[in-house]
Amino acid sequence: MRAITVSEFGPPSVLQPAEVETPTPGPASVLVEVTGAGVGPWDAKRRAGRFGPQAFPYIPGVEVSGLVAAVGDQAGRYPLGAAVYGRPEIGGYADYVVVPLAQLAAAPPGVDLEAVGAAPVGACTALEALHDHLHVEAGQTVLVTGAAGGVGHFAVQFAKAAGARVIATASPQNRDFLLGLGADQVLDYHTDWTSGASGIDAALDCVGGPTWPQCLAAVRDGGRAVTLIRPDNEAGRDGVTATNFSVTVTTARLDDVARLLAEGRARIEIAGRFPLDDAARAHELIEDGHTRGKLVLIPG
Repeated sequence: MRAITVSEFGPPSVLQPAEVETPTPGPASVLVEVTGAGVGPWDAKRRAGRFGPQAFPYIPGVEVSGLVAAVGDQAGRYPLGAAVYGRPEIGGYADYVVVPLAQLAAAPPGVDLEAVGAAPVGACTALEALHDHLHVEAGQTVLVTGAAGGVGHFAVQFAKAAGARVIATASPQNRDFLLGLGADQVLDYHTDWTSGASGIDAALDCVGGPTWPQCLAAVRDGGRAVTLIRPDNEAGRDGVTATNFSVTVTTARLDDVARLLAEGRARIEIAGRFPLDDAARAHELIEDGHTRGKLVLIPG
């Protein structure tokens, strides 16, 4: 099968097309013929060596959609040819990849299957942040920083679907885009935006760095804040419950995301679709840091 391999840490140019052996699913997994493979900043960080030691060569990619091509002994829920999406442990930049059943779900009906491949990690991250860490309820006001990005644009929509009032930070060119997703207010992150978000109930920080203390300053006493980027200074703020986390993709979360997508209460913004062999170009764009929504690789 065709795949993108990495043989050493380095810049996007280390992403190289290759012919490799097609993997075989174990008893609690399925083999997926990949329709779309999401590209995220987590892929670029692994490629650059920021996640620590790595066995080489490896195939990047932890978000996919596609059709079930072979099943393990426990995969009765997914017949051959079923449309699915989920999180492989690694290996998504390929024609075929093995996905554990615990990180797999039926793809949302009526939704572009290629685009769905860009949803598993970003959408589940947004869902976990809002539900498990911020406990967002109808009528509350939620801040989402980096709101036009791969996690942020899902968070805006999911928070709105939960009945919250949503304040987003983004660049001015993304203002209309975010208002179209349901944001009630969009603040220019280039400015001193904290006064415009003062007194909020909860904040989801998708940016990190100096944005995190700004989020903490905006949250009311008794409120909650969560960041996707582990802060250099672990100190929070008195009166605010502050946490950081890495997502756990589960079938239950994927099912919830699929329901929201199928009902039209959320959509996947695809900034670019690339042939598999153009993975290096996709990484260049991801590392630029200004991608609206998600990028997806299309094998075949």
